[in-house]
Amino acid sequence: MRSFVYISWFSSFLLLILLGSGSLFLWISSDSVPRHPALQVDTLPDLISVREFYANTDAIWGHIPSHDGALLAWWGVKWGHDTVFIGRAGRIDGDGPEVIAVLDGPADTIFWSAFENKLHVVSDGRLWLVDPNSPDRDQWLDVTPRGFQNWEVLKQAPTAEGRNVIMSNDRDPSLVDLYSVRPDGGGKELLVRNDGKTQTWIAGRDGAPRIRVDKAENDDRIYMMRGATDGSWREFARTSPFETLIIGDAPDDGQPIEALDNRGGDLLAFVRIDEQTGAKSVAFSDTKADVAQVLHFSSNPAPGDVAIVRDGYPRYVGLTGRGKTFLHLLHADEGPVDFNIQGTSPDGRFVTLSVSRDEAPFQYFLFDLEASTSTHIANSSFSRHRDELAKTKPVSFVARDGRSIPAFLTLPHGVQPKGLPTVVLVHGGPAERDIWQYDYQKQFLANRGYAVLSVNFRGSIGYGRAFQEAGYGQYGKAMQDDIIDAANWLVSEGIADRSAMAVMGGSYGGYAAALAMTRDPGVFKAAIAEFGVMDVKYQMQNNPFAWGLILDGMNRYFGDPEKTENLQEMTDRSPVSHVDKVTGAILLTAGKEDRIVGFEQSEEFERALKAAGKDVQAAYFEKEGHGYRRWQTDVKRARILEDFLARTLGGRTGNFDLAEIAAKYLN
Repeated sequence: MRSFVYISWFSSFLLLILLGSGSLFLWISSDSVPRHPALQVDTLPDLISVREFYANTDAIWGHIPSHDGALLAWWGVKWGHDTVFIGRAGRIDGDGPEVIAVLDGPADTIFWSAFENKLHVVSDGRLWLVDPNSPDRDQWLDVTPRGFQNWEVLKQAPTAEGRNVIMSNDRDPSLVDLYSVRPDGGGKELLVRNDGKTQTWIAGRDGAPRIRVDKAENDDRIYMMRGATDGSWREFARTSPFETLIIGDAPDDGQPIEALDNRGGDLLAFVRIDEQTGAKSVAFSDTKADVAQVLHFSSNPAPGDVAIVRDGYPRYVGLTGRGKTFLHLLHADEGPVDFNIQGTSPDGRFVTLSVSRDEAPFQYFLFDLEASTSTHIANSSFSRHRDELAKTKPVSFVARDGRSIPAFLTLPHGVQPKGLPTVVLVHGGPAERDIWQYDYQKQFLANRGYAVLSVNFRGSIGYGRAFQEAGYGQYGKAMQDDIIDAANWLVSEGIADRSAMAVMGGSYGGYAAALAMTRDPGVFKAAIAEFGVMDVKYQMQNNPFAWGLILDGMNRYFGDPEKTENLQEMTDRSPVSHVDKVTGAILLTAGKEDRIVGFEQSEEFERALKAAGKDVQAAYFEKEGHGYRRWQTDVKRARILEDFLARTLGGRTGNFDLAEIAAKYLN
């Protein structure tokens, strides 16, 4: 037994050495030659390994500034594990910030204190406070909110004498109550008890609940403001089930409420609402698409700084002086740019962000919006491949009923865009959408030789109420037609080889991918259906109980499971009901801890396919839920995926990757 333990430990140590960066790294692979004729050219870029995509030990990400901008915390990799590093923002060279602390212990989430340069770390359900000057694990201070089973910090205490506002659904999984605790986690006090109708709470500057959103019996949403003097609640706005009103923050007394609002119109606009009269004025709107987002750099009530419209390439509009400074530092007018805010200081002065210009790998920056300066923190470790990456462009096609459907087309680098093996991507939700952005999954597929088309089918958000409502009740029908029409458009444009097409998606996208193989056999040669709904009736009768106040949105798409006539439609439009029609190959993946779409649906679909003698492959991942977060899973999934697509469509695969062994043993 001792010899076995010793060998296992030594093997793991050896794996870590082999997976390290620089000259010590030993690469073992046997890349295959693509079988598809369109890819048998000399101009294909080098195949980028699975390790570099999903298990890169040089990777860094998620830089966030301390309250005064003096320190930065970020994620990196140490001995095969995601690790938190802390460094000085004022001392950055070619290798990044000067590291002053490396946290010795697992971390799920990190955020800085609002009033001191100490870091909060969420680890295994506990909240810890870490002093960068004493980072050893035994020096961490446990400040977990006491007296809770489930909790989330809604608003941090602004000072040491203030109180944190905590959301908890301990009393009822479908309802959230608000409490306050001291910064040390003690002194639990009830702020407001949910009366069974409130979906959302928004706290004011002082941490007290100021705005709430209630669900009415007719499924309207009622927006309530709490008086600053008498504490009474009064209505200031109301929406029907087909309208949207999204409040960004609770304003100070006398200031207007800022929101995204489509009441009385089709598209979401950025508006300001008078809290006394409910009257609204439009601050910014677009004529083609919703205002997707308004950035507020300060965590305290303040006007929105930047509006974002995502119709094709993203467009950014500065709404304040600070917002215009941000866009100037971003050089937002110099071609398409994708950025992600990593963190901000409470006063909004310091902003950290990752920036990808024209789909180049991310660069990381620290902006000082008061001094109007930009500091380059670091480059993504993926930057060495910038000349080998694919480009994505917005496109659209006309569906069979004449509706224009927006999409994004990614073409592999180094080949002619004619007769390519192709993957059609279907997003989840279905009340979601794809956007133009730097996307690892698309880059991975394109590097293997595949054209990729991601489809914003009717029912997707972002293109107005009418476009979304066109999907209500149309799962398995017009929504699915859009996926098939996308495939036919690719062929008609000469981009795709009809005999080498796959459809792929997760959650609702997994449903659509599986259904494409049962409803429209022969259109796609293969499908990759991940954590998908395979039995709509089962799903609608077993949605998470915590969704109690938002299930009406699901019902608009899929029907009411309490109505008998809807249940038969759910059965008829489920992939599991029609396995006999499948003619191609199907790959299923799911997480065993998925609490939204249980992996048992994929299991049952797999059993039915095998019983019918169909070509099916499945992978179920431990420690994963609805979507995958662990690098070990990413590595295993990527290897399965590239081999499956190489077998069915004829693209490239790296075959064996040393990272597979690391993913197995460093679990």
